[in-house]
Parts: sequence; structure tokens; C-alpha cells
Amino acid sequence: MDKKRLERLRANASKSEFSEALAFLQQEADEASRITYAIKSDEQGQWTHYYHCHEDGTRLTFNWDTPLIHHCPTCSKERTGEPFDSAWTSIAHSKIGQAVYHIALLYAVESDKHRLDMVKSYLMAYASHYGTYLIHGDIPYNGPGKLFAQTLDEAHWITDLALGFDVIKEHLTPQEEAHICSGLLEPCARFLIEHKEKQIHNHSVLITSAIAAIGLLLHDNEIRQLGLEGEYGLLDQISHGIFEDGLWYEGNVQYHFYAFKSMLHYALIAEGTEWELWHHKALKSMFDFPLYLLLPSGVMPTLNDAGPGDHMGTYAPYYEIALDIYGDDMYRSLLHTAYGTDWADQQFIGMNHVRRDSVYALMFGQELSTSNAEKGVSLWDTAHHTRSLTSSGLTKLVNEKGWQVILKHSRFGGEHDHMDRLGLSVVRGTVPLLIDPGTTAYGIPTHYGWFKHTYSHNTVSLNGADQPPRDGRIVQLVEENWGVWAETAVDWLSEDYQMKERIILPRELSPWDDKSYKGAVIRRINVLMGEQLLDIVSVTVPDAREVHLTSHFSGKMRQNSLVRWESTDEQLSKLDQKWLKDKQMLVSGARSFCYGMQAGMLEQQIWCSKTSDIYTALSPDNPLTVDRTSLIQRVTIEDKVLFVQVLSYDPDHGGRLKAANSADLVVVELQDDTYRIKLKTLEDQSVFSVDLSGEKAKLGKLG
Repeated sequence: MDKKRLERLRANASKSEFSEALAFLQQEADEASRITYAIKSDEQGQWTHYYHCHEDGTRLTFNWDTPLIHHCPTCSKERTGEPFDSAWTSIAHSKIGQAVYHIALLYAVESDKHRLDMVKSYLMAYASHYGTYLIHGDIPYNGPGKLFAQTLDEAHWITDLALGFDVIKEHLTPQEEAHICSGLLEPCARFLIEHKEKQIHNHSVLITSAIAAIGLLLHDNEIRQLGLEGEYGLLDQISHGIFEDGLWYEGNVQYHFYAFKSMLHYALIAEGTEWELWHHKALKSMFDFPLYLLLPSGVMPTLNDAGPGDHMGTYAPYYEIALDIYGDDMYRSLLHTAYGTDWADQQFIGMNHVRRDSVYALMFGQELSTSNAEKGVSLWDTAHHTRSLTSSGLTKLVNEKGWQVILKHSRFGGEHDHMDRLGLSVVRGTVPLLIDPGTTAYGIPTHYGWFKHTYSHNTVSLNGADQPPRDGRIVQLVEENWGVWAETAVDWLSEDYQMKERIILPRELSPWDDKSYKGAVIRRINVLMGEQLLDIVSVTVPDAREVHLTSHFSGKMRQNSLVRWESTDEQLSKLDQKWLKDKQMLVSGARSFCYGMQAGMLEQQIWCSKTSDIYTALSPDNPLTVDRTSLIQRVTIEDKVLFVQVLSYDPDHGGRLKAANSADLVVVELQDDTYRIKLKTLEDQSVFSVDLSGEKAKLGKLG
């Protein structure tokens, strides 16, 4: 670690602005002192994704005094035995690794021999026992581990130990340094080298970052090169895994930062050397990209294998690094807003402010006080702005009412993809309307059973099957004086996609049906204006297919005496039907439905160019303690079909919506592929002309 970085650490620790960050380090040291785990030989950790309650998906907790009693904070049940005990073993060693890093940093600030001895003792013990750990692990789609059950976790753990070693190495005797290097760092690096993944993947980033960092610490050029250079080395991961607009290819902000954090840890160890990474252009773009996706609440959208709850405060520590290295006032605005200072951007609604208590604040933090001249930089304007990120394949439509509509026309993202090209995710302010649910812990059955499939998303499924790999595209984005609209598309006219030769797709994670999609073309037009979203979906197939258009609402359908439903046991997808509860089929009544949302009411009006069946069911939401209301339109075609739906939102619980069963949506086909669409509410009426006959749609507002 560069001496200037340690000097910044010590200087910031003496300033009141960073008192909470120093207190965090001190708390971490106190917590570490309560660790009663004795490092020993012949240990075998298990996958930490198993350390979750199987009923509600909540991560379990434990007490160091009773380590083999695993408690669920949600249902209060206790779990014992396997796989929980072995998963806990991995968690215990992960916590020790983090403790080594944090206590070493605190020692650099406050020279306390007891803390130095604690760091030394852990490093020396691991060096003495690491050779006894046997290669094991059968985690799907992962390489094995020695102390842990997968190569990925081994890389996590050794990176924390390497960072701690880097901080305190000048205080080791030559004998102690030699023992740690020969007994722990070098053999772990060799193990990681042996199990490098030959693909572009977040695992590969973590593993190669760890190898390259250890190579630097050992002054071993061979190990450094094996981590940093060559095909699938860290530099190759950066070159091929980061899209031109800055998103990590696996398609969501959580995996973006998961890969990014390891790059940053390598950069921290390499700082001040000829292999420094800070000024690689891709790193700044990785800081910039997430700012474009922020929702009005400051929360990050859940896409692909992301879980719920991440917000700008979750990632504020990384922007301490960004502001120090790049000096962009947009990062300063994010930090002010995340920390809730006097210069916070007040337009974000219900922001969860966080404390400035990270180790990155101590190592990189600058004084955040700002002049009036700098207050012109607006994080809100960056986030609440219609834009298309064409490389990553995400387009965001926004308006002054607080709507944000994310259109997913992304490139295929590998094993963490959810096979949902042209998926739709919509919020209005802090209210989710119909959103991508992301996923839960991988050890929970709902992950592989429901969340990872096309049918759990707001998009098209053919024959009820998953979409095969394919890259979507943005056709056009048009801003009008009355609103904004976009056209996206995907087809299966070939089997190509950008990452095809750079990633590994395990057979078990390839559940799609190529035959169902071969030759199919899907186009989607989304029109946002005021409190309405018009959604037009065109599906063309070369022969007989069953088309399912699914919409999953974050609310409950309101009862309407004029609409009649009947229970049904029909198979609505190729998935296990246990994920669709209380299935009902529409028997009679207008195709207009109201949903009570977290706040306000949403009305859905639907139309189809063919005779279609309508179903509703309750399906898993995220978290699993609640359900979504799923509305499924199903039609069998041999050529093409057009779906039209309009979503109207009323924050006043229905005061401005027409009663269900009214003719609020009227669609007339004028000639082949040309339509007139009339939308009506109690307050307004809009008429659109839509021409789908060309490669690009033509859309006009007539009144």
C-alpha cells in the first residue's frame, strides 16, 4: 500500500469529519476481540448461500458463544446441523479475514501492540495450517476451494488477509514475513492460479485480482503476470467485461460493484507502482454508470441476479475513492446526498441516509464542504433524465410526475442473466408499479425455480418457455413536447450474441427452448406521458406458437362485480405451477383491472389483435413474505399478434380513474400494421397513430 495512502488514513483519523469512520474501525476491532474461533487444521467450509432460512429466505444469524445455533430473524426458528454448520465455518473465516484487514488499518492509526499481535497471530496461524486444507466443494458452476467450498470465496478471504499483511508487513520480523509468504500467500496464489476460470466473469475478476495483488506483495513477476495479463487475466476482464458505457456485462449494479470492488482492492495494493490501475479509463466509467440508474427514492433497480434494497448509500464508500482519484463534483453531490448533509440533493424522496463511517472514507476521504458555485451540480438531473445506454442495453424514460420506466434490451449476461429481453420495470416516485424482482439467495428454491426465468418478468414468453441467449437493441428514442417514447426489439433469426465466445454456460443453467423462439421477432413501444404509460408489444413467428405476455404488479387486484373469474388448473408455463397460486381465468367482463398499490391505485386496460385468454395468479415477490399479482395474456398464433395495454396511475386512490368495465382503451386497425389507439381518463383523452410496417415504427399523437 502506498505510503501516501497510509498518510491520508492517519490524517483523516484525526479530523472530526471522519470520527464515525474511525469509530467504525474501533468497533470492528472490538467485535474481532470477541471472536472465539481457533484456527486449526483440516477444516472445510461450505457455501454461504446455504446460510439462509429455507422458509422465508432470510440470512441466518449466530452468536460467537453458541456458534452452531443458527437463528432466523424473520420467523425466529433455530436451525442446526448441516449444511448450516459448515456454511457457518466459511462465514467465521470470512469474518476473521475482514478483522485482519480492519485491525491492521486501525493499528496504522493507533499503534497498539495487542492489535498488531492479533493480526500477526491470525496470519501466522493460517500460514501454519493452510497446507492441511484439502481441495473440496461441489457448488454448481464454481471451482473448488481449500478452506472454503469455492475458489471465489478463497479469493475473497485471501484478499482481506493480503490487504492486512500489506499494512503491517514492515512490523514483521524477516522470519514472520517469510512464514506468511511461503505458508499462506504463495500456496494460496498457486491454488487460485490452478483454478482460474477461463471466461469473462465476476469470479474471474476476484480470482485474478487476488493473484495479481499477491504477486505484487511477493515481488513475484510470474504470479503477478498470471493474474494481471494474458487471456482472461484481470486486464482482459476489464477490456471485455465492461461495456462502453461503463456497466459490467452481467447486467446489474450489484454484480457491477461486486466485480469492481476487487479491481479497486488490486488498485489499492498496486498504488504507486508501475502497475497502478486508477487511471484506466474503464474504472471511471464504472463509477459513472450507476448514477444513471438511480430511482427517485435513491434505490438501485433490481435486474438479473440482484437482490432488493441497495441504494446510493450502499455504494457511497466507493465514491469516496472516486472523488479523491477523479475529482468529479458529481461524486461530491452523491456523497452529500447519501450522507444527508446541508448540500444534499433534496429532490430524492425518502432517502435512506447513511453514516460516513467506511474505511474508504478514512483512506480516500476529502472535506465535503462546498461553495454555492458548486451546488449547481445535480445528482437528480443526472439520475432523473430520459436516456438510452445503448451498450449496456438499458433505456430509462422519465417525466415530471416521477415515473421512471426501465426498458431492458440488454446484451445477454451469462449465467446471472434472467432471459428477459424487452422486460419492463416501472416505478412512480417511491411506489413500485410493476418491476423486475431481481432474486434472492441462491440456496433458496425460489431463485432457480422462479426468479431466474422469463415468466417471472414483464415480457414475452413463447410456449411458456425461457428466452434463449440473444442481444436486444434500442431502435429509437424520441422526446416530444407531450411526452417521450421508445422502441426496442429482439429477434431469434440467428443464434449470435456478443459474449458468446467469452463466457461458459453450464448445461444446468441453460433451460431455454431454442425451438420455441427460432425465427421469432418481438418489438415493444413504450409511450410515457403524464400519469399514463402506453405499452405496445408486437410478436411475429414463422409457425404456430403460443404467446404469453406477463405483467406482475406490486399490488393486489381490486374486486369488481362486473368482471367474472373462475378458478383454473391450466398449465401457464413450463415451470412448476406451485409458483402461481390462486390461478383464475377471466370468463366475462371488460378487460380493465384496478390494483391497490403501496400508495394510490393503478388501472390496467388491455387489448389484443387476436382472441386471447386472460389469467391472474399470485406469484412470489421479493422479499418472499409478500406476493405480486400476475396478469397473463395467452394467445396461439401462426404469424403475428399485437398487444396494447395502458397503465394509468392515480395517487389519490382512484379519484381520477374511470370505473372498470368502461371503454377507456379503443384500438382500431386501419390497415395492415397500422393502428389508431384512443386512451381516455376522466380528465383527458389521447389519440395515437401507430405504423409498424417499417423497420422503425412511426408514432404520432393526433390529439
